[in-house]
Amino acid sequence: MKSNSNVRPAIIQDLGNGSFHYNYNVTERKIEDEEVGEKTVYDYDTVQVWEKPTYENLTRAIIRSEIDETEEFSLINDYYAAQLGIETDEDRKTKAVNDYKAYLSHVADIKQMVRDDLATVGLDDESA
Repeated sequence: MKSNSNVRPAIIQDLGNGSFHYNYNVTERKIEDEEVGEKTVYDYDTVQVWEKPTYENLTRAIIRSEIDETEEFSLINDYYAAQLGIETDEDRKTKAVNDYKAYLSHVADIKQMVRDDLATVGLDDESA
């Protein structure tokens, strides 16, 4: 979920009801405000988890917010069909391989971001 705030959001925000927000991809920008002139706002992405915000839980939440299981299985199935020779159209084979590599690269980037964010707030990969 895209979010916006006048205050830099906490990376891990305890909502007090058993759930947490993980705020990531925080970017700062300046805007003109009629009342106060230039001010800073923060744009960021948020996922909500209903369990302890661990590396695995946060990573899974981000991935599922971007791609559902059906889409993920389709990428995997298309890739293996290309690798095993079941898919014979060269353009579709190339697309399947490239799409799956791009997905895996994106997942690796997400995992590194979560690790870095947990380290920033003083937590390791296992606890938050």
